[in-house]
Amino acid sequence: MFKENFDNEIIHEYYEIFKQNLEELIESGRSALRPVPKITVSEWADKYRIVSSEVSAYPGKWNNKRVPFAVEIMDSVNDPQVEGIYIWGSAQVVKTEIINNIIGYFIHIDPSPMMVLHPTIDMARAYSREKLRYMIRDTPVLKDRVSKERSRDSENATLHKSFVGGSIDLAGGNTPNALAQRSKRVLVVDDADRIPQSVGDEGDPVLLAEKRTQTFPNRKIIIASTCTVKGKSRIESRYSDSDMRKPYVPCTKCGHYQILNFKNS
Repeated sequence: MFKENFDNEIIHEYYEIFKQNLEELIESGRSALRPVPKITVSEWADKYRIVSSEVSAYPGKWNNKRVPFAVEIMDSVNDPQVEGIYIWGSAQVVKTEIINNIIGYFIHIDPSPMMVLHPTIDMARAYSREKLRYMIRDTPVLKDRVSKERSRDSENATLHKSFVGGSIDLAGGNTPNALAQRSKRVLVVDDADRIPQSVGDEGDPVLLAEKRTQTFPNRKIIIASTCTVKGKSRIESRYSDSDMRKPYVPCTKCGHYQILNFKNS
């Protein structure tokens, strides 16, 4: 009797693993074949995004003209040849709002399984309860799609949000168990340089999260951060491996486009 039960448990365990792998394979195939409306992330933001008064000095309808340097970054997501977008910037230069627009676009236009990784689980909760929640609340096309939170399940709703065709899981770099869940097509990493280089015996949390995207041929990996220590910075390393684009602005005297340098402003 004991052996029979033991064998049944093993069979059930293998069945669940097979079922999960099959579901992930089917979803990755659907995602690759699903036609996507011809609208870029920046166009989506200009048309639909509402910026909440709780998080911005300029609440109301998003306007690309206010942050023109962000347009090309956002629209890199729509380039089928681009898999990784690495945003190296100083503090308070709308990195998080760029991330929010990308997430909003995928919820509304191209539903996909997503993961958003922060340095700690507490920071992930704070982002979900404030910035993400406010964006969903104030942007009508998102409010209509994301499942409503229920008070009795508020913790789960904070770290997991579902919508038709996809979901968002929020995780912290100090909680490696959350990084070993189901496959994700879209990975967003915010404040990457503050994520621990390794958690116990699990290894680099960012690399663990990236492994969750491997089954998707059309995956997108967005990593944003300010820089910390030269030579040890994640974002410096990722940026150095990219085409290293920089925003150019016109000289106020001759109109020649140049990288912004305050001594020449």
